Amino acid sequence: MSDLEEICLAILNGKPINLPESELEQLLDFSQEHGIVPLLHHQLQSAPSSIEVPRQLVDKLHAQATLETAAELARNHELKQVLAVLANNGIQPLLMKGTPLAYLLYPNPALRPRCDTDLLIPIADKKKTIHILAEFGYIFPNATSGDFVMHQAACIKKEKTGFIHQLDVHWKISNRPYFANILQYKELIKSAVPVFELGPHAHTLALTDALLFGCLHRAGHAVSNDSNRLIWLYDIHLLCEALAPSEFEYFIAQASSLQVSTLCLDALAQTQLRFHTNLPDTVLTQIRKSSTQPEPSAHYLQGGRLTQLKCNLNSLPSIKDKLAYIREILFPPQDYMLTKYKTRNQFLLPLLYLHRFIVGCKQQLGRQKK
Repeated sequence: MSDLEEICLAILNGKPINLPESELEQLLDFSQEHGIVPLLHHQLQSAPSSIEVPRQLVDKLHAQATLETAAELARNHELKQVLAVLANNGIQPLLMKGTPLAYLLYPNPALRPRCDTDLLIPIADKKKTIHILAEFGYIFPNATSGDFVMHQAACIKKEKTGFIHQLDVHWKISNRPYFANILQYKELIKSAVPVFELGPHAHTLALTDALLFGCLHRAGHAVSNDSNRLIWLYDIHLLCEALAPSEFEYFIAQASSLQVSTLCLDALAQTQLRFHTNLPDTVLTQIRKSSTQPEPSAHYLQGGRLTQLKCNLNSLPSIKDKLAYIREILFPPQDYMLTKYKTRNQFLLPLLYLHRFIVGCKQQLGRQKK
């Protein structure tokens, strides 16, 4: 852990800190990157007086936390309307990630920053949902990048005030083929729970499913070195604190059945390390027993992009699908490339593909050096 992370964790855990004013801006940048600015502000407001920090830090955290509160009011109002419009057209999305957790687990939803709201829908409702949202004023700026490497569509809507709403419409839980079908809408909807504060049409994953999803989502980011983003771990921390012993038993059995025990064990261990999560004594022991058998998913934590590519290829059922996946990675559809590079000139496509290849190679070499 870095010094900045240790300072943030000390504040969140209510411990005394020593913060030189020279590190103030660095700490603000770090906390912004990790999505914990409102949490830090909340803790400093309610913490014992023994936690002394520069007044300048408190003021800046307060300013950003105030903006987040205003943003939450706008998001709440808009999302209620979106869910109502979809429900009136026979579509029941499941809210995922930060938005439902903000309302179910956090003392105040504004304490859980997010740039968008994630909706999971049945794949059969994909075109209908996109059409309805477009009629409701949402713009889909990015073209699809194929059938295997992208299972979501982002859209935005700008208010007259300048505030931008962003939705991510998912028809699979992950863009990574290995995880894409582990949790499916048709199963998740059976145990879905309501989010009353977001209106009568708001539903989300059961807490056990949300915990499993949180562990998988974190593992998917391991290769980009941001899997220990503090707000994601704090989500897992709150989920663990909310589960009953019987729910943990179900979670452990589910992780073992899906062969992702190693990923879950690592997520819970890293969360407990940082937030001293109150886990039942047997939880880590039982998951550790389940993870003693080799699991292909463990490569997501231990390997690089090439290892993950192998995992993804192995998860696809046919040679045809594997070849299509490789083709979409190397040569995304033309519409996607033209949209990404903001041009309609098809004669530039060879150069655009070449540029994409070179940039990808440089990024991979940079990660290997790190």
